Amino acid sequence: MDVVLAASAVITASDGRILLVKRGREPQRGRWSVPGGHVEPGESLEAAAAREALEETGLRVEVGRELWTVRVPIGDGREYEIHDFAATVAGGVLGHGDDADDARWVSPDELHSLRLTSHLVDHLRRAGIVPPLPHIDEHAVIVTADREAVWSALERVVEHAGSPWFATLLRCDDAAASGPRPLEEWSSVPGFHVTAADRPSRLALAGRHRFSDYELVFRIDDLGPGRSTLRAETRAVFPGPGGAVYRMLLLGLGMHVIATRRLLARVARVAAAEPR
Repeated sequence: MDVVLAASAVITASDGRILLVKRGREPQRGRWSVPGGHVEPGESLEAAAAREALEETGLRVEVGRELWTVRVPIGDGREYEIHDFAATVAGGVLGHGDDADDARWVSPDELHSLRLTSHLVDHLRRAGIVPPLPHIDEHAVIVTADREAVWSALERVVEHAGSPWFATLLRCDDAAASGPRPLEEWSSVPGFHVTAADRPSRLALAGRHRFSDYELVFRIDDLGPGRSTLRAETRAVFPGPGGAVYRMLLLGLGMHVIATRRLLARVARVAAAEPR
């Protein structure tokens, strides 16, 4: 696969706001993201990030450390390798260029109400630019199997836990299964994508739809020969009036607790049935 180098500037202000642009071109046209684009021949990654910021926002920026790198398939046999850098404003007047339909400063709280490019908020959270999601609850089950067996069972159950139809209805960022198998970072299943896969101890999933921004983290602890504890921690926010209604349905009526406990019980049954 051909790799196309790209660079982006994650521009922040002293009050915690982030400068986002509304993409004017594909891929993901109409979504909000950080300014960025192709690296030109002979150009450094940092210089490309600064140039793209100026072209898309009208602002000159000072580029700092690299925050993350991500690879995004384009769909034509090529793949973007995008390097994202921390940046601060050094001058200029805020506007937007040809590649962006709009540009504006956004507070971390506002991110949940915007249609962002896929997984952007996860990167911002992991880089410490936006705060962690608030804790909702945690559930656990003791499994009569070792951690490797529990991990294998967890992978199988997670693969079939979500509904593509329901994920599409909610407009989830991840509506279908994709990415490498076995599960690893940035693999996706309906409703979730993998943010960490540390076999056999921790599987972290995250997702986003129009009513919520959420994480589900599984941890497997060793209790001795043939016994483990499987825990599931949920973190989430529910922005806006629609989010408040969704929260009431999910949490107020106990649907989330029932679904989580059923999922844990299913993993326990599958793991216990594994040949020893």
